[in-house]
Amino acid sequence: MAKAMKSTMKETRHRWCRWHVLKNAKDRLGKVYSKHKGFKHEFNKLVTDEIDITKFERTWDTLVKKYRLSKNKFLKRLFKYREKWAKPYFMGIFCAGMTSTQRSESANHMLKRFIQRAAPMHLFVAKFNEFQSDRNDQESKESFVTNQVMPKNDGTTSLISSDLHTKKNQSSVL
Repeated sequence: MAKAMKSTMKETRHRWCRWHVLKNAKDRLGKVYSKHKGFKHEFNKLVTDEIDITKFERTWDTLVKKYRLSKNKFLKRLFKYREKWAKPYFMGIFCAGMTSTQRSESANHMLKRFIQRAAPMHLFVAKFNEFQSDRNDQESKESFVTNQVMPKNDGTTSLISSDLHTKKNQSSVL
């Protein structure tokens, strides 16, 4: 898919699905997940929340050393390709909030944080409302952060806006 996108949609960046990155990490690092209670939380927090490249890389190094994973082939490969999946490398790129290959995967992953599978209906409704509120808060935070980051400009943005500005001025003169 990445090769096809590169040849047909040259300005598009192919990303790895964060949900799959986390799932594969759990599958490939199962012993670490079960042996060290804090690893899953620390790893998920790093992958999900960190937006600064320097802090991401520093925290990654700390995790790898703390849990003695410096020789782990899966983590080496994951770090090598971090620009394809790690949040700090996408801060200046519009992704419409998508972190998964499918909306349903992304929604299911988020819902599981709030609602247990066997929850009775009244608890499901209460937790779903909590989930909805959390998503609204998260969207507001991400919108704020997006507005703070200067977008990468290849020159087309200023040309488009100057063209629109010129057309507006021309129509007001006529």
